[in-house]
Amino acid sequence: MSRAASLAALAVFSGLSFNLVLSGLGMCGAAADKEKDGRFPFFQMGILFTSVAVLWASLQAVFPLLGFFEYIVLFPASAVLCRGLESFFLAFRKKAAPPPVFDSLTGYDGLAGSALLLARLLASGFAEALAAAAGFTLGVMAVLLVLREIRRRSLLEAVPSFLRGSPLLLISMGLLSLIFTSAAAVLFRALGG
Repeated sequence: MSRAASLAALAVFSGLSFNLVLSGLGMCGAAADKEKDGRFPFFQMGILFTSVAVLWASLQAVFPLLGFFEYIVLFPASAVLCRGLESFFLAFRKKAAPPPVFDSLTGYDGLAGSALLLARLLASGFAEALAAAAGFTLGVMAVLLVLREIRRRSLLEAVPSFLRGSPLLLISMGLLSLIFTSAAAVLFRALGG
């Protein structure tokens, strides 16, 4: 398999794997109607990608020294970097900041730390880490788009009142996780894992 094909496969596999993490975390509050104005959080997705790439590259020399504590350092480091990058970029923004979908103080509700952990486990080089970070970011964007569409359709169609809102989204995330698990397993076997 060529290097470009293996990077593309890693990006797809990491995106599918990260969707499993998202469904396990209950989409980290995205099911709780945080989107007020309907804007998609491209800004936060860019920071998610950047934080995973920067932390993977900068902590690569430190990881062997930390041993077990490597896993403890990932989440606070990702939260600090997400908060710092968001504050830095918003300081130069002239218009009002869009309402956040995820909280940067918590590393986007643990998404950045989870993505960094999976990138640490999957990637052996910087190009692979970039491919994994891109897959994670695209996986989050895909899940957000699916959840947004489910929320919109549940308002338009005849859905029982006890299923509207978060219950329907959580059931949908469970079904989506089954689909993503199957796709990740098929892709992993195709890669020879």
